[in-house]
Amino acid sequence: MCSPTRVCCFFCYRFFDKNQSVSQCTICGDYKCALCGACLCTLTPGERRVTLAMMRTYEPLLGNDYDFSIHSAIEKSFLETKSRDFSR
Repeated sequence: MCSPTRVCCFFCYRFFDKNQSVSQCTICGDYKCALCGACLCTLTPGERRVTLAMMRTYEPLLGNDYDFSIHSAIEKSFLETKSRDFSR
């Protein structure tokens, strides 16, 4: 089972060791980047949707038993969003 500790930040696009991350965000559940402090909350709603869709697609393909419930608050907001305009 693949469970990388070195991950790429979706905001600053630099790799960091998630074991050195300051913490996990209590709002979005994502690891905060050890280099810039960003998490999924830093992204626009559309960027969050794309990021989580990518994670939902590729984590299972990699054989990871990823706990998506940590992102439940953000995913719930996706389901409540009626508009296709995610630029806000």
